[in-house]
Amino acid sequence: MRIRNSLVRKYFLVSLLGAVLPMVLVSALYDRYASALLEQITGERLSAQLASTASRLNSFFDVRVYQIETLSNHPALPLLAQAPLTGLDAEIDALLRIEADVPDLYGILMFGASGQLSRIIAGQAASGAPYWSDLAFDVATLPVTPASGVDVIGPVVPADGASGWFLMRQSLRNLNNGDHAGSIALHVRLASVTELLGGASLAGILQPVLKTPAGIFNVVGQPVTPSRQMVAGPEVLPGWQPMLVVDPDQLIKPFKTARHGLYFASITALLVIIVLFARLAKGLRRRVEPLTAGAEAVSTGDLNYRIRVLGDDEISLVATSFNSMASKLQEMFERTVRVERLAVLGEFATGVAHEIRNPLATIKTTVQALARSEKNNERLELLEDVGREIDRLNRVMSDLLEFGRPRPPDLQAVSARALLTRLYALMNPSSLQASIDLEVAEDQDHVTFHADEDQVIQILVNLILNAVQATPAGGSVRLQVARTGPSEAAIEVRDTGTGVDEAVLARMADPFFTTKPKGSGLGLSIARQLAELQGGRLEFFSTLGEGTMVRLTLPTQGDTL
Repeated sequence: MRIRNSLVRKYFLVSLLGAVLPMVLVSALYDRYASALLEQITGERLSAQLASTASRLNSFFDVRVYQIETLSNHPALPLLAQAPLTGLDAEIDALLRIEADVPDLYGILMFGASGQLSRIIAGQAASGAPYWSDLAFDVATLPVTPASGVDVIGPVVPADGASGWFLMRQSLRNLNNGDHAGSIALHVRLASVTELLGGASLAGILQPVLKTPAGIFNVVGQPVTPSRQMVAGPEVLPGWQPMLVVDPDQLIKPFKTARHGLYFASITALLVIIVLFARLAKGLRRRVEPLTAGAEAVSTGDLNYRIRVLGDDEISLVATSFNSMASKLQEMFERTVRVERLAVLGEFATGVAHEIRNPLATIKTTVQALARSEKNNERLELLEDVGREIDRLNRVMSDLLEFGRPRPPDLQAVSARALLTRLYALMNPSSLQASIDLEVAEDQDHVTFHADEDQVIQILVNLILNAVQATPAGGSVRLQVARTGPSEAAIEVRDTGTGVDEAVLARMADPFFTTKPKGSGLGLSIARQLAELQGGRLEFFSTLGEGTMVRLTLPTQGDTL
């Protein structure tokens, strides 16, 4: 069966739009927002990183400037710069060696007034020219950068296994006449400065470098020629500036990867939704088809149709409700049919009873008159038989009248205990005569019915008589009260007879149906009619070979019809 306006289809489309549309919008706006976010994040981070690097470099140069200024202020240094390369005062020698033994320095160099190298104090890191090599050491061609009263010479690019370096030189003045007496210089490792740049950041996307008058150097002091965009930081010395080389492709690569992942997630979500809803539609249609078939069956009048309940989900709840609805409709339909049939039957019975009772009265009077004047014993006996049959027909007509015109109940409080006591007094002689033990269980709950006492007694007397007649001698009939709900209780009549089968049990209260040879079939019909008039019900339970139980359920005191 195809459903054009399928709810599953509608939910599928809504869910599909709800899942895919946001992803499409996010994908469309992703690059725009990613670029803006990237620019903001990297801009702030680059500025902070470059500022931090510049601060470290400034601290390094401040320390070196302080060191060389301290040395240049020593009164003996101008004389040493002019003296030959041999001989040093012990105190001055110790001071210079202590100052030279700094990891960031190769040594300390002193130059004469004409610029020639006059003294060399090697530090622990000293290597190459002018310490352990005969190579020429010339600084005349190197760039000079004045800064804070100090000349920064170089740097020198590493080459042929020699490390890069630069000088921080300050002039010396003769204390006597103030003439130029030479200069003193710190021979600084270039790598000590470039190491302060720090390592690569953002997973290798940003490479720090140092721009100098002699070129650009990486963190290990090697010259580089960047081919990417560079972001400049603040100058630490004139011409000396930390910078960051930015690789835009590497910078945007994670975002591209994330975007591809987003596309993949969108497609996967789309496929998963399609598969799930296809399975859901198939399962839902399979579960809905029995409901549709049940509705069609009920609409054609098959009130016995029931749907098999599977699981405990919403469809199962609908199936349970459907079965409950079908049961109630069947019960209502049967009750309506029974009421209409009883109404027609009652009207018919009342008319028949009226039409027959009057002629019966005339016939009974005639028979009695004939019997009084009859002398022949044989004919007299026949007339007496006719009289008894007339009396039996009259009783049947009385039952028909009672069935057709039941008296409205006079509802009042009826004690179950007093009711059972009265029934026992009424019915015990009859049960003893039939050798049946009549048992009455004590009412433990002290039930009080809201009913017509006379009609209840009439119902129960009929039930007890039927139970006694259906029970073999030596058996028993038991009466007991049982609570069946918060607003109702029942009186149960149980016998130990032979019981009846299901076919007979279903028709026990039908008018004119009886299993007794001389019964009218109206007793149980009248009993059920009286029970329903009081807002109660009459139910029959029986098992072949184990007896029968009839339950009269009535409202309890305080309940309304």
